[in-house]
Amino acid sequence: MTEQNRRYVQKEIGRLLSEIWRVRGLAEQEYGAQHPITRKLDGMHGEAQEQLDEKTAKQFNLTKREKQERRDT
Repeated sequence: MTEQNRRYVQKEIGRLLSEIWRVRGLAEQEYGAQHPITRKLDGMHGEAQEQLDEKTAKQFNLTKREKQERRDT
């Protein structure tokens, strides 16, 4: 995946996270914090955030490793 594509994907994931959080807030206002819909949206947001953080950490480590390898050669 090219760097441009990677940035695009991360930007889209960020938009989706924002949208999930927005809808979750509306669901909480309408149904309350303990309603199954609100809790499901909260879980979806948490899972998506974890995956994004995991992916970013892997990408950062890979980039860091690549830089180290380039310095060593």
